[in-house]
Amino acid sequence: MITCWPHTRKKEIAHIEGAAVFLVGRIFDHSEFALAFTLAMTNHGMIERLEKGSSLMSTDQFSNHAQSYQDDGVVILKQALDAKTMGMIEAAYAWSHTHLSGALQDFASDPQERFIADTGYSVQEAVYLTLLRESVLPDIVSALFGGESDVWYMGEQIFYKESARGTRRTPWHQDSSYNNYFGPSMAALWIPLDPIPRDCSFEVVRSSHMGTRYNGSRFKPGDDTAPLYPVSQLPRLPDIESNRDDWEIVGDALAPGDLMAFHMGSLHGGGATRPGMRRRSLTLRFIGDDVVWVERSDTPHPNSSIARRAQARASGKSVAGASAGEAAPAPLGEPLWRSNKFLRVRPWAA
Repeated sequence: MITCWPHTRKKEIAHIEGAAVFLVGRIFDHSEFALAFTLAMTNHGMIERLEKGSSLMSTDQFSNHAQSYQDDGVVILKQALDAKTMGMIEAAYAWSHTHLSGALQDFASDPQERFIADTGYSVQEAVYLTLLRESVLPDIVSALFGGESDVWYMGEQIFYKESARGTRRTPWHQDSSYNNYFGPSMAALWIPLDPIPRDCSFEVVRSSHMGTRYNGSRFKPGDDTAPLYPVSQLPRLPDIESNRDDWEIVGDALAPGDLMAFHMGSLHGGGATRPGMRRRSLTLRFIGDDVVWVERSDTPHPNSSIARRAQARASGKSVAGASAGEAAPAPLGEPLWRSNKFLRVRPWAA
C-alpha cells in the first residue's frame, strides 16, 4: 500500500517500519553498487512488490499533494521510488562520496565522529545526468509545483553520519538563509539511503517557509543557533530543539524508497544517530520559473559553510548559484532561469 503523509501532525505520527536494506562492504563501482542494491531489495521481497505497483506512486498521485506542499512546505512520500531509481541514487551518491570537493564541510563534534556534507553541481557526470533524465524525481517536483512551471536543477548535497558513540543532530536552519534566491517554487528532495528510525530522522517545521526568515546556523558544536552572520538584521534562530512542543514538527521513520520534499525556506534539521548507526542521504534541489535573485549581503562568519563555498568557487569548483554574501549574477528580482546557468530537467533540455 502507498503511504503519503502530507498532513502528518506532531503527536499523530505513526511509526512505520520500511523494509530494511543493508549493503555489506563498500562498493564504489557504479554498476556494482546498483546491482548490489537490487539484489538486496530482491532478498527482502521488495522487487516483487515494486514491480506489482503495490508501493509505487503515479505522477497523478504526486500532483494530489501540490496544495499540501504549497501550504505546509513539506510532504513525506513513502515508497515513491522503485528499485531502478534507488540504484541510480546509490550510484550518484557513490560518485559524490568518492569525489569529495573543496566545498566539503566537516560538522563533527569530536574526533571519533564522522559527520560530513558536500555540495556540487555535477551535471557533467553521467550518473547525475542519468538520474535527472530518466528518474521520476524531477516529475515529483513538477507535480508539487502544480504542473505549470518548467523545472531546473540547482545542485546536489550528500550527507554522511557515523560514529561508534553516535553523532550530533543536524542543527535547525533554513536553506534560504545561505543563498540569494527565493520564490514559491523551490524544492529539496531529501532521500535516505539507509533505514532511519523516527528519532534519528529528518524533520521540518510545518509552514515555516511562509514565516520569519532567520539568521543561518554556523553548525557550531555546542551551539546550534550560533549565527551565520555576526552582524545582521535577520533574527537569531530560535532554540527549536529545547522547545519542540512549541513547534509543529513533521517527520517519520524512513527507509530506502521513501523521500521528503521540502521548500528551501522551511526550518529543517536532522536527528542525532545512535551508536554504530550509519546514515547516508542525498539531497537534490530544484526551482521553478518564479524563483528570483534576492539581496543577501550580510558578511558570513569566516568559519562557516558560506565562506567555504566562496573559497571553493574561487578555486574553480562549480557551486550552484551565488551564495549569500556574494553579488547575485543578475539584477535583483530577475528569474534565475533567465541566467541560463542551470540545467532544465522538465521538460528535458536536449
